[in-house]
Amino acid sequence: MKDTLHWDELHLGHTTIPAASVNRGEYLRLVMDYPCQFAFMQNLFQSGERQLRPGWNMWLKSGDHTYAAGTPEFSSHIGSMIRNRGLIANLTLRENILLPFLYHADQQQLQQAEDEIIDIAQWLGLTSSLDDKAGERTAYTHALISLARCMLIKPAIIVAQEVHIGMPPEQLERFKAFSMQGLVQLGAGLLYLTESVDEGSGLEYSRSLMITPDCQNVDSQEEK
Repeated sequence: MKDTLHWDELHLGHTTIPAASVNRGEYLRLVMDYPCQFAFMQNLFQSGERQLRPGWNMWLKSGDHTYAAGTPEFSSHIGSMIRNRGLIANLTLRENILLPFLYHADQQQLQQAEDEIIDIAQWLGLTSSLDDKAGERTAYTHALISLARCMLIKPAIIVAQEVHIGMPPEQLERFKAFSMQGLVQLGAGLLYLTESVDEGSGLEYSRSLMITPDCQNVDSQEEK
């Protein structure tokens, strides 16, 4: 099944993001400043049928179905990895990973996720700390939890925001390997938000959109 995330031209104050799309298995990079990144992420799950916002038209096309941004169906197909926002401190790491399933209260899906989390935690080296309270954690652990959650959700498209920033070199290399392996295993598309083309994720992108406040946007075909 072909899944594609679409959006019309989006407006963030004086900044315009041109209309574009991301297919399952495709990696697209949006290079823009941090205020625009956070505004983009904030609106990603709040527009559409739940909250009509002028200038924000985004949807997922999945087979014969179309899901507007902000709907439960859209959210179930879109994963997110936000820098240093992957954890709730008073929950265990296990509960943090399972959050999407705990909220939805679908017992069958929750049971399946609880079974799958064992292998995912072992793969990411989280087994011994799964039942520890999250508390204060490093950027590396935040990123691993976000990745683990995506591995359970199995989204068509992942929207990520520089989750590797702040990691020591050794942890950065490990996370790069994990994230690349995870993306290949999921076959998901990636929409990567960053402030610089030198962001250091190590990923290869089919396209990069350079977003500037004066709307002088450039579509680049490079790739790294």
